[in-house]
Amino acid sequence: MRRVMIMAAAGLILVSTTAWAESIQGRFGITGKVGVLVPLKDEFISSTSEARTGFAGGGGVIYGLGRNLAVEVDAIHMPNVDVESAGSKVFEASLTDLAVGLQYRFTPVSRLVPYLGAGADFIKGDLASTTGARANYNLDWTVGGHAEAGFDYFLTRGIAFTVNMRGIYTAKGNIMGGDVEVGKYDPVSFLGTVGFRLFLPESAFY
Repeated sequence: MRRVMIMAAAGLILVSTTAWAESIQGRFGITGKVGVLVPLKDEFISSTSEARTGFAGGGGVIYGLGRNLAVEVDAIHMPNVDVESAGSKVFEASLTDLAVGLQYRFTPVSRLVPYLGAGADFIKGDLASTTGARANYNLDWTVGGHAEAGFDYFLTRGIAFTVNMRGIYTAKGNIMGGDVEVGKYDPVSFLGTVGFRLFLPESAFY
């Protein structure tokens, strides 16, 4: 009898763990995350300045298309990116990255679910002078893509801790002073974030 109970308990644990690690097929998830943006180009603005690491935060939604495939849409905002020239801060940039991508999710019998992904990015922002000029500029839309790797660790079947590492590559964008182009900016960067996902039940929208 004791052996039967032990085997039943072990089976229940295995089934429960497997359920947590099952694919998110047919389920919506809501994500919130924070992290850092690390610019990868030495010359952020028209070959004259470099940007420093800044805070990033945002969120989005994820939906399981199949057992191992998911689509994710998110928006990440970087509110204060210092731009320096000759060692002195000359501008403060804010950037917003709207991204859509696909993930391939590995689903072992574990709470830990690694994934790889890629997608498209649409970036725009603002640029404010910190010198006496106090000039403000618009960072026009630029388009590119990202490659990412990360994992979700399921605390329960509906809540997961998530870690994401993303490399973002885009074309240079226009810096606009009113209707006049005054330069180019280059937002190629690394984005690292941590956060949580809340997954809704499969029947939430039925």
